[in-house]
Amino acid sequence: MITGVFGGLSKGERNRIKIRVRASMAAITCTEGRFLGGRPPYGYRLVDAGPHPNPPKAADGKRMRRLAIDECAAAIVQRIFAEFLGLGGNRERGFFAIASGLTRDGVPCPAAHDPARNRHRAGASWSKATVRTILMNPRYTG
Repeated sequence: MITGVFGGLSKGERNRIKIRVRASMAAITCTEGRFLGGRPPYGYRLVDAGPHPNPPKAADGKRMRRLAIDECAAAIVQRIFAEFLGLGGNRERGFFAIASGLTRDGVPCPAAHDPARNRHRAGASWSKATVRTILMNPRYTG
C-alpha cells in the first residue's frame, strides 16, 4: 500500500515537472525567438542566431539557432492551408485530396525537399499524414 502511495506521488511530481519544463521552453521560444531543438518544421530552416547564452556552451563553440522562413516551402504550406480552408478561389479539400494534388503537380514532399535531413525517407510522394501534420502544427497556426 505504501509503495502505491509513493508511486502516485512520484507520478504527480513527474507531471508537474513536465508542465513546468514545457512552459519554460515555450516562454524561451516566445521571448528569445530561439529554436530549442529537433528538426525544423517544413517551411522553415535553421539560421545562426549568435553565441549560445549558456557561457560554458558558448566556450565550447556552440551557437544559438533560430527558425527562418524557407521561401520555396512556405509557398507550399500556404497552398495547403488555402486548399484546406477553401481560400483564394479554392474549394475546401481534405487531407488526401490535398496530398494527391501536390503529388500530381510534382511538388516535392518534405523528404524530397531536403533529402540531406531526411535520409531515412524515400521522398516519393505526399501522404495525407504529412498534410495533416502540417495543418495541425502550432508553429503554423499559433
